[in-house]
Amino acid sequence: MENNMRISKEERKPALSEEGAASIVFEINAKFNTEELMAKIKAIREHAEVIEDLAKSIGQFPDEDAEVEIKATTDFSEDGSFAERPVRYGIKIAKNEKDPKKRVTYLYDAEGMTPAAMDYTNGVFNYGSWEGVGFAAPDKNYPCMVKYDGTEAYKLNPNDYSKKADGSTSEVSDLNFGGNAMAAFVGGWLCQYETATDEYIIWSNVRWNKHYKAFHRKGKDGKRKSGFYYRLFTPGLEEGKARSISNLKPIARKSAYDEAEAIEMNGKLWDGLTWSQYNYIISLLMIMGKTENIRKAYGTGNSSTGEVYEGGRLLKKGQFFGTNDGKEQVKVFHVEALWGNQFTRCLGLICNEGKYLVKTHGPYNFTGEGYKTAAICKNKGFDYGFVNETRMTKYGRFAMAFDGTENTYTCNYASAEPADEPEVALVGGSANNGAGCGFYVNLGNSAGSANWNIAPGLSCEMPLTAQP
Repeated sequence: MENNMRISKEERKPALSEEGAASIVFEINAKFNTEELMAKIKAIREHAEVIEDLAKSIGQFPDEDAEVEIKATTDFSEDGSFAERPVRYGIKIAKNEKDPKKRVTYLYDAEGMTPAAMDYTNGVFNYGSWEGVGFAAPDKNYPCMVKYDGTEAYKLNPNDYSKKADGSTSEVSDLNFGGNAMAAFVGGWLCQYETATDEYIIWSNVRWNKHYKAFHRKGKDGKRKSGFYYRLFTPGLEEGKARSISNLKPIARKSAYDEAEAIEMNGKLWDGLTWSQYNYIISLLMIMGKTENIRKAYGTGNSSTGEVYEGGRLLKKGQFFGTNDGKEQVKVFHVEALWGNQFTRCLGLICNEGKYLVKTHGPYNFTGEGYKTAAICKNKGFDYGFVNETRMTKYGRFAMAFDGTENTYTCNYASAEPADEPEVALVGGSANNGAGCGFYVNLGNSAGSANWNIAPGLSCEMPLTAQP
């Protein structure tokens, strides 16, 4: 059968008006189905730079710094046609608008879509236009059991984790399983930036230009992976090891150093929750709900009981679930208690010497050494409150002023201590933080802080080829 791969010779043109990068359009026609081709296609799909290297090697790329704008996906159906197309789902946030209902506008492929939100009256999640779409699709986000070596043992039934995807009994509550219960986040590129009047968050399944980043899926070696795994349940301790297994009592009263030791016992691919991962998940929630007030859209979480719950209460509640009474856990993208219950220690974000400092991949430290400056704090001393002014950067969104309310501007709470010792991020809020829970970033505690309302996260690198 004839083999044919063609790259068009279209003239260079601006890629995106708001991002101003040059682009060249690639067009791949497949008339064959060889093992070699499919291997290349898989690599291209996960790594846009492979296309750049291919173009440069045959003399078609006009500029080393030019970026690829992909006009067709690289996943083929049996007849040689493309199975899906590249998409961008974005939001624009009006900085100076006080009314949260008027602040957020849909962009690109999200235009005309109905936002997702919890139906609290009927106790069901309303996906709007988002069910099975984009980053919420079952091939991009699913529950699974992951072995200590980072490989998937099997997928879980997305509506009942006590069962495998095939209907047989799972080991989600079995401490003898050699690994942890995790939520997979596959692929994804994120573009975050601001202008004088607006902030932008855009997700895509391909890299449109150099402003689209995949920090959330960088491994400790600094290389981009297929995705990442994040714990289904708040980790508990089992013989000194941090485990994401149902029905375990969550870890508490441990310093960041003690938590790191408990996490490392899982193996070299495991770590806590990173700032890049947290920023990615929060960004998806904001896009999907067309809102900054994720607490209102998805659930308040266990934010008012003062009691820490064991993991697994929402074992049979699907991909998303929440209540608005402050007494039950919240679940988003299969992750239980992303906010409420306990703060989660977050690696890769530190506030010190008047700066928000970030590191996009491990290994992490708690001093800020080797970190990059993401933003400069406006407050000179410790400040806290509901955020009314932020700075949007490629590394995420950072609080600048704390003079809002729970129903105005961002509707999100934060705190920052820029002048003291290095402060390590705690995110989400706990069982006694009330309306503060949600997209709450607390930068007022050192790595030595240990309390009943602080727990570690648990994440794992995803191999370059995730299990289908």
